[in-house]
Amino acid sequence: MLPSRAAVVCLAAFACACAHGGGPDAAPAPSATLPIVLGDYPAFGHAPDFSWISGRIVRSSPAGQCTYVQFSEHRGEPWGGRIVLVAASSDVALFPTGDMVVVTGSLDDRALSACGEPALAVRTIAEH
Repeated sequence: MLPSRAAVVCLAAFACACAHGGGPDAAPAPSATLPIVLGDYPAFGHAPDFSWISGRIVRSSPAGQCTYVQFSEHRGEPWGGRIVLVAASSDVALFPTGDMVVVTGSLDDRALSACGEPALAVRTIAEH
């Protein structure tokens, strides 16, 4: 018995959706506008001099005016395992809360940022 034309059309649409990331269990496609890091970095960590930091984007509540990278949840880490990101442009704003990123930069030479904490002056930021 041959399948009906409607069944064939339905199967073709399902196959096309799955091939293009539209299936029910498909992970969201990465944004084409956000850079992706190519180096070998841990999910959470930092260089000894904090020239790079990898971790999760966290924003302060309620307005989200301060953006941090949570680089550790272990006791004894500097600044409670997170650091404020300071960028000259709105590059940091492109990354949603919870995104895993790698940030390069340098420790801000001011004692405290506008958020009241030490900060990393961002040179680059990319999805991890």
